[in-house]
Amino acid sequence: YPEEEQVYQTLRGMLRKKFVLSRINDFRGSLLEIGCNRGMYLQAYQGGTRFGVDLSLSVLKYAHTEKRMHLAVADAERLQCFKTDSFQNVLCSEVLEHCLHPQEIFAGIAHVLCPGGTALLTTPDYRRKKPVWIGLGTLTHFGIDCDCGSEYFHTAYRPEELAVMAEKAGLAVIETGTLEKEIKYAAKIPAAILIFGRMLNKMFKSEKFDAANEAFFNRLTIWIYQICHFSGLEKLLLKLVPEGVRSFIVMEKRTEEVH
Repeated sequence: YPEEEQVYQTLRGMLRKKFVLSRINDFRGSLLEIGCNRGMYLQAYQGGTRFGVDLSLSVLKYAHTEKRMHLAVADAERLQCFKTDSFQNVLCSEVLEHCLHPQEIFAGIAHVLCPGGTALLTTPDYRRKKPVWIGLGTLTHFGIDCDCGSEYFHTAYRPEELAVMAEKAGLAVIETGTLEKEIKYAAKIPAAILIFGRMLNKMFKSEKFDAANEAFFNRLTIWIYQICHFSGLEKLLLKLVPEGVRSFIVMEKRTEEVH
C-alpha cells in the first residue's frame, strides 16, 4: 500500500507529518519507530541512530535508502524481541488503532525505552461512537480477498484512554491532546461534494469517477486550508474547533530513584 503517496498527499497527512516532525525534532539519541513503513520519519530524523520495525517484510523492501536505517520485521505487540532499555526514543504513529491488544503496545514501549527516554504515539480520535471495523475500498483494488470483505480492523482512542494505558504500563504521561483541528473547517464543503459524488456514482459504478471524486475532495480541502491559513481566517475558525480528529500522547520512562 503506497501510504506516502496516498495518505501524506492529503491535508490530514500533511498536518500529521508536520506535527510528528516538529516533535521528533526535539529528540536526541537513538530512535525506534514502530510500524515504520518505508521509513519516511526515520529519514527525517537527525538526532541519532535510526531503527525501524514493521510487520510487513514486503514494505521494508521498498524502504528509503538515502540515510542509513536499521530495519527489522517485528510485531508491535511483541517488542520483547529487543533487550530492555534499548532505545532512547520511540515513535509509534498510526499503528495502535490497527492492533487487537493495544495494552501490549504500551508494555512494549515501556520495555524498550531507556530510563529518561521519550515516546510519542498518535492515533485517530473519535467523538461519539468508537469505531471498530471500517470499510476500505482499496482492499479489493490491491487484490486482497478475505472473510472480512472490504472491512478491516480500525479503531480510535481518546487522549484520556491513551493516558490510562500508558500509566498502566508504568510510563509517565508528559502531554496529551489532539491535532489536525484544521480538518474540521477545511473539509466541511468538500465532504458534502464527496458524499454527493458517491451517491451519484451508485448509478454508474465507475472506479474512475470514484477516484476523481476523491482526488477533487483532497485538492479542494487543501485549497480551503491554504486560503484560510494565509489570509489569517484560520485563527478565528480554530477558536470554534474544540479538538482535532487525531489524538496524541507524549510519554517518558522515569528513572528509578536512588535511596
